[in-house]
Amino acid sequence: MTITVSSGVISSGLTISAGDPLVVLSGGEAESSTILSGASATLSSGSVGDSLTVSSGGFLQGPGDQGGTVVYGDVSGGVVSSGAGIINFIFVSSGGVVGDMTLVSGGKAVIVSGGTASDTVIGFGGKSEIDGGSEVGARVEFGGEELIVSGVASGTTVSAGGQVDLRLAGANASTISTTVLSGGVEYVNAGGIAEATKLNGGIAYVLQTDPGSTGGVASGFVVSGGGELFVSAAGTANGTTVVDGAMDATSGAVVGGSIVGEDGQENVSSGAVASGDTVHSGGFLNVFSSGGVSDETALAGGIVTVAAAASASDTTISGGRADIYGSADGTTISSGGVAYVFGGGAASATIVSGGGQEILRAGTASGTTVSAGGAEYVSSGGIGSATSAASGGAAVVLASGAASGTLVGAGGREDVESGGVAVATTVLSGGTEYVLASGTASGLGVGDGGVAYVLSGGAAHAASVSSGGKLVIAADGAAFDLTVLSGGQLTLDGTFAGTGTLDGVLLGSGVLGAVGGDVVLSGDDAKFTGDAAPDEGTLELAVADALGTGAVTFIAPSTGSSVLQIDAADAPKAGGTFANVISNFDAAGEDIDLRSIAFVSGASATVVGGALVLSDGGETYTFNIAGTTAGAYPVLSDGHGGTLIDPTAVAFAQTAAAFAPADAAKTALVSSTSPAGQTPFLHAMASTSAGRL
Repeated sequence: MTITVSSGVISSGLTISAGDPLVVLSGGEAESSTILSGASATLSSGSVGDSLTVSSGGFLQGPGDQGGTVVYGDVSGGVVSSGAGIINFIFVSSGGVVGDMTLVSGGKAVIVSGGTASDTVIGFGGKSEIDGGSEVGARVEFGGEELIVSGVASGTTVSAGGQVDLRLAGANASTISTTVLSGGVEYVNAGGIAEATKLNGGIAYVLQTDPGSTGGVASGFVVSGGGELFVSAAGTANGTTVVDGAMDATSGAVVGGSIVGEDGQENVSSGAVASGDTVHSGGFLNVFSSGGVSDETALAGGIVTVAAAASASDTTISGGRADIYGSADGTTISSGGVAYVFGGGAASATIVSGGGQEILRAGTASGTTVSAGGAEYVSSGGIGSATSAASGGAAVVLASGAASGTLVGAGGREDVESGGVAVATTVLSGGTEYVLASGTASGLGVGDGGVAYVLSGGAAHAASVSSGGKLVIAADGAAFDLTVLSGGQLTLDGTFAGTGTLDGVLLGSGVLGAVGGDVVLSGDDAKFTGDAAPDEGTLELAVADALGTGAVTFIAPSTGSSVLQIDAADAPKAGGTFANVISNFDAAGEDIDLRSIAFVSGASATVVGGALVLSDGGETYTFNIAGTTAGAYPVLSDGHGGTLIDPTAVAFAQTAAAFAPADAAKTALVSSTSPAGQTPFLHAMASTSAGRL
């Protein structure tokens, strides 16, 4: 028999048995009643059920208002609110199942261990508390709250103004596959775990409210539609996908394995760390002050920015881009990827290949390795140190950039372009150095099998060429202070000035100047066809044919001496002729020092046609001369047992003749007749050379 509670009637203390269903009509109320196993009760729209107990196997249904219901069986439908005169909660116990419930206006459902709620609507002022039980498919609307203390909520949808709350979570509290729409919020605190949440315009906070706790955990989130995930204070987020949204990690948060896609952003700051993330085209990974990332990957179109006081380690830029203002260590750049290191930024141990580029824009880099089409560019204000370029890699120093300690190996190259400076580069076997117009290389070392080219307008200072190495100074290129060891090769088509020892092979047709110091040519098999120019320094020809077929062109010194020192191997034999033409040997302070030809008192030097003939101890030695000549060529001891020829300019010779004795004026300017070797007046002039050797 059906038990009916009509409008205006309040029935209390009912026990509903199997076969005797309860129906509460609109306006009617059933209170403090029990629905036994196998029995059923229906609350019609507008009816009230207050403090009902649904036993295991019992069934309560209908859209009426409920309050204080204790569920061990099944409940379908109903509204729980703080209506007048009723208790505003439903208690779902172990074995209890509630479906299609609506919680509003202070209405509350408590779902304990073993209890289940499904498709609950939680509206304004409503609250569902999961304390060991489970809830599936809830809809949390404006002003509603789903609170998970322990247990599981899955498939929840959170609309604007609604929230899912794991802030009071203990152990084993979790949400699965929550969807948070624009204006909705999910909170995940210590002990709480949120899995596969979709933030479709909504917001989630993964945080730590209690100092010393571990913080909440977010796993597999998808952030889109302008949604935001905030991870802070020991919170953790793993496997997040961010597309058209943002994830912010701060204050000690830990995030990893994120995928950042089109219009997505991952921001890491203030002690937070991120690792294993992948940034796709249109995505951004921003590491701000005190943030740190590692093992990140930026694919084509993805951008990683490391701000000042932030750090990145072991990042892979595979077709993507990195902007470094802080520090980056162990970055790998490939597949056309680019890393920019800006002022204040520092990169270390970068590996560049496959068309990748590291570009220093006022930043610094150390220990970069470039190969297989990779390149390092050091631009204005940038400093690259200890770069290694090999196997198709290139190090390029641009205007106002500086590189030091570059190592160029087989198949590698370093280009020093206009305004760039490279210091202490070493070119190994198979490596190549190019110093272009207005570029400068200082302390360049060319090893066995290495080649360095100083092109037109370029300059090399203090270079050293080892056996098997080659240095080429092109036309209008310049070198200063060189050392070429035996077995090394110098091709000089430009100019050389300064000091050095050239013990290798000398080739080319340029100008070799001994400026301000000594240059020793001691290499065999010279094929030089240019000019050697002593210029306030000493050019020493230490081996036979040291200059090849080149000529010597003197440059008059303003101070000191310009000396051509011809050692025994290259000196003319008695009665012979010196192999190279000597030009413009015409000024005081210009000397030919014949170290192996002993000075004999009475020696003289006389111009005969186009030759200067030295008569010394009964022997003659001929030097082909060109250009301007002196008025006289005094001969004296070089102070080392050899013979020194020191020309006297025409004007000086005329002045000397006016003051010298009549008989001395006829002979003393061209020969040594006094016991001292020449007249006192001319000795004071010529002996300055001897004191400088």
